[in-house]
Amino acid sequence: MGIFVVPVTQGLHISRAQFSVVSTITSLMGMFLSPIAGKIMAKKNIRYIMTVSIAICTLSYASFSFAQSPIHLYLSAIGIGFTFTFVANLPISILLNRWFVKSRSTVTSIAFAGANIGAMILSPLVTGMISSMGWRMSYRILGFGMFVILVPLVFFVIRSTPAEMGLEAYGTSELDSGAAHNQNHGLSLKYLRGKSVFWYFLAGLTLVVLTLGVMYHMPAHVVGLGYSEEQAAMFVSIYSAVAIAGKFLVGAVFDRYGSKAGILAAAGSLSVLFTCLLLFRSYPLVCLGGCFYGIGSASGTLLAPLLVGKIFGDKYYSEIVGFANAFTNLAMAINNPLFASAFDLTGNYTVAWIGGLAASLAGIVLLIISATKGHFLLVQATEQKQEI
Repeated sequence: MGIFVVPVTQGLHISRAQFSVVSTITSLMGMFLSPIAGKIMAKKNIRYIMTVSIAICTLSYASFSFAQSPIHLYLSAIGIGFTFTFVANLPISILLNRWFVKSRSTVTSIAFAGANIGAMILSPLVTGMISSMGWRMSYRILGFGMFVILVPLVFFVIRSTPAEMGLEAYGTSELDSGAAHNQNHGLSLKYLRGKSVFWYFLAGLTLVVLTLGVMYHMPAHVVGLGYSEEQAAMFVSIYSAVAIAGKFLVGAVFDRYGSKAGILAAAGSLSVLFTCLLLFRSYPLVCLGGCFYGIGSASGTLLAPLLVGKIFGDKYYSEIVGFANAFTNLAMAINNPLFASAFDLTGNYTVAWIGGLAASLAGIVLLIISATKGHFLLVQATEQKQEI
């Protein structure tokens, strides 16, 4: 979306703020729909849901090309926002949770790294398309291209469960007793809503994802330190490349060392980032902070899907991760404006960076508390053979 900001706003003679409403609409719709989507995908065939949703989503994306005013963009955004919840993070998390027991965190990190790899490959190609054919034709080619590729790919490849192909989840035969507890048992969303540990988890998750709004402002911070636009662009390229490896790293830490180590690797990297932004003005050291952002950026896509199963069990995974995604979508909708407001009020990013550091540290504490207490509740319920 960022690549289209300048050509679309200039072509329609609208402000960037008006164009930014598109992403706000999609994020807010994701917030409201995620809990519902989680319940639907827990009971219905994900392959059919994803196929229909991708068809509508990609055609809605192509419809951006026909916009003559902001209202047209917003109507297209509604179509995308309504269906994207059934296409991307949530169904991918649910599918991987069903298909993998062994190395689940690593596999999840590989899946979500695809977004970074795709962006890295497509960004220069789309930029060239816009330059040579204009933004309207570029939207059409991308939208219809995604439709032609993804609709048949999802329909013929995706299967909701291994049982549909006469298989079992990868690693099932190697389950130890603790993993077996998680696989066959779980705390229901209804039960968890009455437990403080669940709200600690959601609060910690929200605080960590709020800090990711720093992404929109780090290039401006680099320029504000006296460096060139080219150096700011190089800074973005550095942390974008690290973000790909960062997802693999966080997933591997979760698998090998457990939830608490994974929380420290993901959210702790964001704390180091804000410390670097506050203390350093040297370009190499600021870039070092950007590398830690690349690792910590995995928090936005990996923390919820990886922690839900480990803390609360797999039995009600779809409903719980859908509910948690509502909070991450809310955080993503407001994190950019929060950092922007801090800058507008003070004229610099110092307060924003301090706030980010405080939020990341508080998020770490809350998530670790929830990981400890939530796992205790799960084991207790499983040992007592309670259905809660």
